[in-house]
Amino acid sequence: MSTLRKHGFKIAVLALCAVMAVYLLLTYVWKPEEKLGVLGAASDFQLEDIDGNAFSMAESNGKVRLLYFYFANCPDVCPPTTYLLSELQEKLREQGKLGTEVELVSITFDPERDTPDVIRTFAERTGVEFDGWHFLRGEEDETVKIAKDYMVGVTKIEEQNTFIHTNVVTLIDKDGNIRKRYSGTAEDMSVEEMLKQLKMLL
Repeated sequence: MSTLRKHGFKIAVLALCAVMAVYLLLTYVWKPEEKLGVLGAASDFQLEDIDGNAFSMAESNGKVRLLYFYFANCPDVCPPTTYLLSELQEKLREQGKLGTEVELVSITFDPERDTPDVIRTFAERTGVEFDGWHFLRGEEDETVKIAKDYMVGVTKIEEQNTFIHTNVVTLIDKDGNIRKRYSGTAEDMSVEEMLKQLKMLL
């Protein structure tokens, strides 16, 4: 009893340290992989790419897809997000998965200004290559509706001829199910996180 009284404080501190160590290990080292639930079915659409080829979401089933809505005149989030996706594109190419197992899809909701030549310039500026990556166009009303079908908010500011939109990349599995939405302001929108979750779906 006297030993317990004499060393009680030290024992309590050691016990607390042990608890903290287990917590840190479970949180940062042994953290189980995140399970990707089904958030809903990916809405089907058909648009043309900048070379005039038809692309359908349903017909691209069998591959995992990352879908992004943007406009080339975007002054803030679209260029860096597209550049991040171009880094992911390079990793997928190195792994032999680009185009065969995974595709990237970008849709402009500003087709009047985003002509094929403007999009090519935007792609070059953000490090994009066109293998395994579809840049799609359609009528403005149509593409804004598709964006909203994917829970991407888009509002046109007529007097400034620009858009306010949520910056989201949507992960779609081989069967056409939405599995994750990456927010442009969140830590999970990183090449490493995306690769990890793509691997889970493959």
